[in-house]
Amino acid sequence: MIYNDKFIWLHFPKCAGVKVESLFRKYYYDVPGLIQDVVDPKNDASASWHDSVATRLNKNPEFTLGDKEIICPIRKLPSWLISRYNFECGRSPELNHNPELLVTGRFLEASGVLNHADVYIQNYLPQSLLDKGRVSFLRVENFEADFIELFGKYIDVSIIPKEEFAQRENISKNYLPEEIVHKLISSQEVYTNCPKWFSVEKLAFSSR
Repeated sequence: MIYNDKFIWLHFPKCAGVKVESLFRKYYYDVPGLIQDVVDPKNDASASWHDSVATRLNKNPEFTLGDKEIICPIRKLPSWLISRYNFECGRSPELNHNPELLVTGRFLEASGVLNHADVYIQNYLPQSLLDKGRVSFLRVENFEADFIELFGKYIDVSIIPKEEFAQRENISKNYLPEEIVHKLISSQEVYTNCPKWFSVEKLAFSSR
């Protein structure tokens, strides 16, 4: 999570969060009033940098939402599931990761939990938060333009060299068969099985 008195950025997993964290650490580490959670799995087993608004409010009574803009990254569901699957395979190769489950929106996490894409949407973007009308989406597929538009209201984005935006980070090895990738990209079935994600994605990609 990165925030100040004007905005809160949520580190929604597998949505270019590492890239955003990297840009802020490199170019905005000394901006007055800007708070950036330390990303350190060894010293923070709870991964607080991945906190949702509700989780942070429960942890820290002094943390307030107020009328801050909530900037949340999002990407199209097939792309997210592909990224998630490859990430989980890479960090827990000993588990039986079943790529056929992806079309249902499900994937096995390193903890052994069989999770679902809509669980992540419900955690970071519950309807109660969306209803406040303060959520803006940083679309991974439109990363540079959205980053500049959204954060440009609060920080000087002109100091970031253009080539920085072209450099990808935290890239996982591909473990998915090509036929599964094709099925995810070409079929509507995965959206039928993930109605919450479908609703939020439609909102994010039709809003601007």
